This record gives sequence, C-alpha cells and structure tokens, in this order.
Amino acid sequence: MSAKDRPSPVIPDHEVLRKFGGGSYGEVWLAQGVTGALRAVKVVWREDFEDERGFEREFEGILKFEPISRDHPALVNILHVGRSRDGTSFYYYVMELGDDLGAGRDINPIEYEPRTLKADHHQSDDGRWSTNECIDVGLRLAEALDHLHERGLAHRDVKPSNVIFVNGRAKLADIGLVAARGQRTFVGTEGFVPPEGPGSAQADIYSLGKVLYEIATGMDRLNFPELPEEVPSGPDRKRWLELNRIICDVCEPRISKRKISNASDLATALKRIQRGKSRRRSGAAVWGTTLLLSGFSAWAGWQLVGGSDLIEKWVEKPVEPVKLAEPTVGMLRIFSFPEGADVLDSNGVMVGTTPTTTMTARVGEDVTFLLRMDKFRPLEISGRMTMRAVNEPMVLSAKLQVFSPPQQGEAWEDHLGYLYQPIDDHHFGSGYVTKEVWSEYADEKDPPGDQVEVLQVSQNGEPEDVILASDGVAADFANWLHEGGVKAGFFTEHNEVRAVREISFENPAMTQHSRERGLRPFRIMVREIVYGTIHLTTHPPGADVTVNGVAAGTTDEPLLIEQVKPGEVELQVLLEGYKPLVKKLVVGEGWAVEEDLTLAENQGVVFGREWVNGVGMKFAPLGDELMVSIWETRLRDYELFIKESGQTPARAPSFPQDPDHPVVNVSRADAMAFCEWLSKREQKDERISPSHIYRLPTDREWSRMAGMKEEEEGDSPGWRDARKDEVFPWGASWPDTEKVGNFADMTAARVPGISIERTIPGYDDGFAYTSPVGSFGANKFGLFDLSGNVQEWVEDEYSQVGRKILGVLRGGGWNTYQLENLYTGSRNAVPPTYEDSIYGFRVVLVKVTQQSQ
Repeated sequence: MSAKDRPSPVIPDHEVLRKFGGGSYGEVWLAQGVTGALRAVKVVWREDFEDERGFEREFEGILKFEPISRDHPALVNILHVGRSRDGTSFYYYVMELGDDLGAGRDINPIEYEPRTLKADHHQSDDGRWSTNECIDVGLRLAEALDHLHERGLAHRDVKPSNVIFVNGRAKLADIGLVAARGQRTFVGTEGFVPPEGPGSAQADIYSLGKVLYEIATGMDRLNFPELPEEVPSGPDRKRWLELNRIICDVCEPRISKRKISNASDLATALKRIQRGKSRRRSGAAVWGTTLLLSGFSAWAGWQLVGGSDLIEKWVEKPVEPVKLAEPTVGMLRIFSFPEGADVLDSNGVMVGTTPTTTMTARVGEDVTFLLRMDKFRPLEISGRMTMRAVNEPMVLSAKLQVFSPPQQGEAWEDHLGYLYQPIDDHHFGSGYVTKEVWSEYADEKDPPGDQVEVLQVSQNGEPEDVILASDGVAADFANWLHEGGVKAGFFTEHNEVRAVREISFENPAMTQHSRERGLRPFRIMVREIVYGTIHLTTHPPGADVTVNGVAAGTTDEPLLIEQVKPGEVELQVLLEGYKPLVKKLVVGEGWAVEEDLTLAENQGVVFGREWVNGVGMKFAPLGDELMVSIWETRLRDYELFIKESGQTPARAPSFPQDPDHPVVNVSRADAMAFCEWLSKREQKDERISPSHIYRLPTDREWSRMAGMKEEEEGDSPGWRDARKDEVFPWGASWPDTEKVGNFADMTAARVPGISIERTIPGYDDGFAYTSPVGSFGANKFGLFDLSGNVQEWVEDEYSQVGRKILGVLRGGGWNTYQLENLYTGSRNAVPPTYEDSIYGFRVVLVKVTQQSQ
C-alpha cells in the first residue's frame, strides 16, 4: 500500500477530512476539532524511516518544539502532540490552520489550498514580491529562527513551501524537521542547504537567504547569484540593492566570509533597511569582499553607486546583467535496494525497473516516481533536476521496506521464519513454536523459568526442540510477536495474533514440573480482527464519548462507534452540567451493540452560563470556551487551599484583611499550584470534567476580559505593552468624582509610610490598602477589579528580549498612582518567583483537548 493509499489516520477529538499535503517526512491532513475549529494535522509514519532511531529523533524534536511554538508569532502554533493508538505506527501533531490561497480565512474544507510562500510566488506574474514585503517576511522569519536557535533547536528545512500565512502573516511551518542543533542527518532541500550541510543555526540562515533571493528576484535559488534583467527603479531601488547585499552575505558559499552569521544579526540588518537606513559595513574591506561574489554582488555594488554624476561621466554604457540560459536537459537514473522494483511516473505509467536505464528531464524540473515491488511497501521518491545532471546522471535511490502480511488462502512465513498454512479465514502455524523461534523473545523478555520448558518432539518426521509454556507466557509471546511483526512489515494493526495451546498434549518425556504447572506446546494463529460496533444514544444529546480512554465522538446525533476490538469495553460519557457516566460492556466478534444512556444532572459547569463552583467562586462566561472568575481570588479561597493541600501559607501583609479581600504575597507558582489543587478538587466532586482545568489567564485572555479592542498580535506582552493605547478601563479620561477602583488615593495618604506625592490627587476610594472583592462596579462582562485592588498574575513571560525571565502582572493595584500604569494595556514585569502585598491573581476555567491513552 503506497503512502497515498494509506487509510485516514485516527486523531483523538478530531474528524479527519482530507489530506492536502505531504512529502518524504509525513502527510498533512485537514481536520475538524470537537469545537468545530479547522486544524492542520501532520502525520509522520514510522514506515517512512529506515530505522527506529531516526523516527524517534524526529519525534523528540517536535516534543522539544511544542512548548515554545506558541511563544513567537512567526512560528506555527503546535496545539497537541500524540501517537497512534498502537503507539508505533505514526506520531502526529495538531497545528493552527494556515490561510486559504484564494479565500484567506474564509475556508471551505472541500476546496482548501494552503497559502504558502511558494504558492504565492507561483501565482504572481514574475514571481517577485515588493521590497517591503520581502523585508517584512525576512524579518519575521529571522526573528522566529533566532527564537529557535536561542533554545538549542534548528529548523533544517527552511524553504518557501514551509512558510505559511496565518491571518496574512508569514509563519515557519513543517516543524517536523526541527531537531537539536548539531544533528547532521542529511535533511533539507537542494539549493537551500549550504555547502557545509544542514543542522546548524548558520545553515538555517543560509536557507532563509535563498528564500529571500527567490521572492526578491523571482528566480530559482539554483540560479543564485544571477539577477533578473530588470530591477526596481525610483525610491525603492536603493532598498532593493541593500536587501540583495544582505542576501549575498548570508548565501556566501564560504562560511568564513559570511559577515551575518546568526539570526539576530540578520534581523538587525533587515530592521535597518526597513527603517530606511543602510546596513552598517566596515568600509573598503567589506566592499571589496562583497564585489568578489560571482556576478551578482559586483553588479549590485555597481548599481548602488552607478547613479552618481561622476560615474555617469566615466561610463557611457551600463553593465549588462547576466542572463539565464535556455532550459537544458539533464540525465537521471533510479536505483532501489533491493533492485528489481517497477518504476512508475507521476501519471502511473511504468517507465522501467531498478536500476533503470538513463532517462532525461529538464533542468529545474521536479520529478516524482513510485517504486513498487512484491512483498515491499510502495515508495514515492522525488527530486529536482540540477545543472550537474547535464554532465552525469542525477541519482534517485531508496531502500524499500518489507511489507508482507498474510494473504488469505496462501501459505506464509513471518519475520521470525515461522511457517503458517491457510485454514478458512486465518493462518495457523505449521508446527509448534520451536526453541529457535522462541530464542529472540527469551533474550528480550526473560520469561519466568518455572513457566517454560524445552521438550524434543518429532515434527514433520524430524526431531525438534519445542517450547512448553504456561498460558500467560504463551499469550505474552503472541503479543510480542505481533508488535515486532508490525514493525518489520509482516503484520498489520488489524491482525489478531493468538497463541493456541494444545491442552491435551501428552509425551512420556514431559517432566513432572510441566505436568503440574500445565505447561504445553502451542502454535500461533493469525487472522484479521473481527471488529464490533457500538450504536450510542444519550439523553440529553451532545455528550463527548471516549472508548477505553480514546475519544470516539459526540452524541449530537446517535453515535456509531466502529472498529471496536472484541472484549470488555469502557465507555465514558461527559456532558457539561451532568454527572460523568462510565459504562462497561462486552463486545463480541462482529457484534452490533446498542446503548441508550440517560445522564443525571449535577451542579457542574456549563460553559456559556454563569456558574458558582464548589468553593463559592463565581464565574462569568467569556465566549463558549472560557469561564472567568468575576473576582480576584479571595483570602478565604486560598486558606481552604492551604488547609487541604498542606502548602505553606502566604505571608501575611502588614495591614489587616478580611476573608473577602484578595489574597496577596503570592508568586506565580503559588497561583498555579492553587489552580492545580482546585482542578483536582472540582473533578473529584464531578463539578468539572477531566476535560476541564482551572489555570491563570493568558495575557491575551486578560486583555479580552478587560474589554480591550486593540489588535493584540505582537510578539510578546512586552511588545504589546510598548504599543498600548492611552485609555483606561472606564474610558479615555480620569473621572472627576466617580469611584472606579481601589488605587493609591487620599485615604492611603493618611496612613503612615505612604507619601501623598505617590497618590492620585483629589481621588478618594475609601480604602488605604486592599478592599473586599467586588467593592466597585463590574465591567460589561460582569467582572470586578480588573483595574486596582491587586495586580494579577497571568501565564506569559513579559519579553523575549534578553535572557532574564520576567512574569507579567496586569491591572494595577491599591498602590498604583501613575496614569500610564492604570492604562488597560499596561503590564508590570517582575520575576515570577516574587511575592508582594500588591500581587494577587484570578483564575479562569477552560476546556482542554482529550488525550489519547
């Protein structure tokens, strides 16, 4: 079965719609989550790797990348990472979906085609982007690579098709190749990989330079450093030449000659020309070095000064740009290991058998072929014809992977050399499992010695050492055999492998131990699993269902659950506002089980409605996915947490507080520990389901809670802080008499230790320190104290600039008097371990994606 013929992967909590992309390192599917949101899901198959280590190395890369993917706006957000149900066939990761090439965010799943830099490049008339667009894309991607490199990772395959657009902004995608820097396994795409090879920070920068070359010139990266016949004129000319000078630098073949050697330097250089400034250079030495770059650098340098009156007096005729030669034909041969595979072209027409005779294709053309051979997996290979193929054949080669599962009605041999005969709809071992077949299992698993013996018996007229085993050990051998057979390509996930012991076996040479323990010889039986189905209806409908811990769908309508393995099955049914229901049932081979379940109401949360939790905290909905505590976390709430968890109490402030005042002197870690305790407590009491958790709000969520209408798309809270609007939660100006929140006021000025210079002139809210939560008016969402009382921790780090980690506090506090710190968009940045009598927090309740087990 070829990669393109694989069945649709099963992704928990997602309906897989269709495949819309793929290559040597996986497939990309369009999927719809349980919330209705469209996502991209990349599936990376184990069978596409020559060995287990390569597959696991790529999986380790995505695990390292996932936690930081959402920390930078030019990296595609990874929302979830998981493995196939069997844990071995594939891993996957769920990503935000890019814009549609034609319709932007107005996505039609049937017609969806992702907008990538490559697609945009091909759609334009001459493949060239405006200089401003080139600089903007280059700057975003350089900063994204800097973010990766600072964390010890490299992308390894930066190219136009791996740059997608989300909400019109460029982002680095195809993160499946991300790995620890320094891993030199050859990956990447010809022409984008530097001479020194992939895997380093400098290699990523070189690749990005080639990307910029393509969109700035409209030419293929293999033509570098050639130039188009026409270059921009007018005011844009100088900036275009400066951009090309940067491209020449980062794409210099000699690594020692590159002046820009890291992503941070590249971002700085692009920022300078974005602001209309020339890139800083070191005078004649750099100028001379730049002129040495084939024809491109020399021509670009000439153009930069060629407009002066002095040069025009010396030169009557401008320098002619280098022209690209007419399309050329190159040679190609295809090899496979083992040889003898049929080779089919992209139209399905057979063109030869490996090793093929010499074929031809145009230089610059992408070629794709399918290798097909009996008892091996079909394999697609591809490449791009280069100029080198004019003189000697370009080689495409691949190692074929064994794929030889049992075929109905045919004798068969598994990966251990054990022989089977076809009987009806299954295959049965030709003889008992022998010591030779058993030895690899024994070395790896070391089964208990008292549950296994070896006995010499006659099989097919020949004496052989066969295994006598207990029922449990024989069953474990069958499971081990199936697992290894799937990896080796001899079994599929849909094969059932069972040990069949001969209970009536009798032999005079059997030991007393074998007789007493019930050790018997056994054969292996293999057949296709006969799945059952469950037809489930719930009252009320709309419940989320898992089967043995794996998401199975929602009962908006009667739910048909297919491919249920025979045996005991556990259904878990979850619906907001109803008690979780667990139902155990037995499904036999081919059974169609019908279940009609009625759920019992409880006091649990229903998203979208106001709600009071089990400790008396009130929540208001913000959309359908977020429930927000209307108050800052009170002292009474926190004291219950301390009592039940045994955590260290918060340090008491120097002023008195009542139970309804906000807790203070808590660090961000303290606040997060409270959320974890509250989640477990409420799940145990069935007020929230296992798919709900309490946590701190993110910086963006807090802005939504405060009613901010500014576009919050910046790199970090610090980026957004620097661009905040000068507006307060209550409006654009300070109120004359209305009490709008608990700030540093005239009452505070009357207590010892607070200077009147550090208060708001003429404002008196009546509280010197903290006030009971909800003492002032709520905002339009029904939320109190989003300005004043205490500053509130959020989840994010303040900035990606510098190495010191700073947490974020929002909303000002009882000591705030500076107007800028009262603006709704203001952020305070402090180390997340700090505690203070002005620091508190509020919690939100969110839905989380159901994990596959």
